Amino acid sequence: MLGTRVVIGLTMTGIVIAVLCLDEWFAPWFPFWLIVCLVATGIAAFEVVTLLNQTGAHLSESIVIGGVLAVVLSNWAPHVLATLHHLPQHVGRAAFDPLAPVNALGWPLLTFATIVLLTFLAYSVKFDQPGGTMTTIAGTIFAVSYIGVLGTFLIQMRWLDGAYHGLVPVLYLIATAKGTDVGAYTLGKLAGRHKLWPTLSPNKTVEGAIGGLIFSVGFASIVSTIAHNILKVQAFGPLPTIAFGLVVGTAAQIGDLMESMIKRDCAMKDASAVVPGFGGVLDVIDSLLFAAPVAFGFWLASGV
Repeated sequence: MLGTRVVIGLTMTGIVIAVLCLDEWFAPWFPFWLIVCLVATGIAAFEVVTLLNQTGAHLSESIVIGGVLAVVLSNWAPHVLATLHHLPQHVGRAAFDPLAPVNALGWPLLTFATIVLLTFLAYSVKFDQPGGTMTTIAGTIFAVSYIGVLGTFLIQMRWLDGAYHGLVPVLYLIATAKGTDVGAYTLGKLAGRHKLWPTLSPNKTVEGAIGGLIFSVGFASIVSTIAHNILKVQAFGPLPTIAFGLVVGTAAQIGDLMESMIKRDCAMKDASAVVPGFGGVLDVIDSLLFAAPVAFGFWLASGV
């Protein structure tokens, strides 16, 4: 299992890095990043629907997946429209205007609000007797917010200003979040003794969590070294890198635990079986969904 996870994990990481680098030729459109985000979030949305429907929520696949994809697409709106109308981009260097990247979040927020309104209307048309409708509406809004809204912060980091656009911030996030996954899994298997949160995930251990934080700092440090010495761009220094690794790594582990809670509540071991060694796409991106808003805020506050 560990060997399969390593091979598949490295393959997926290589694909993402290749996409991020290739898309530099097409900034700010980033078409390949769009494809990756649509495919990943679309599959994850389907998996969430499948999980929640085990509880009798009766979610509509088309409404949830359509809502998630609409939120994902809306992330491109402010940047593409600014280019088409020859306007300044709605992003800027965090050191000068930390609110500029936040402004771009208005489009996904407006899209999400529209989805909430349409969800109420869609199920009001179907309403015929008491019982179940509000559970379905609540589940639909949760699914779209969990995948679409939290995923928005990862997507938007691609437009943070600077050399190579948001390439370095995205790499920091992915390396840190997946580094903590690798460290927690590896150290947990090798030295795990004390249960971390058995009611949510009986296999996760305190030793694994500590190993995850060590790996998250290590992986963040690797990205910092590459940024400074190979890409020759401004990035975090040693102390901010450690802080980023600890804070974002902790958020990533919480994200993993929260997805474990969802699966346990739905009496499912994995979100699906589409990714060998991992389970479903949701099992791959769960840590990123929680880590992304934290990393986004950390990056803006740091002023790098």
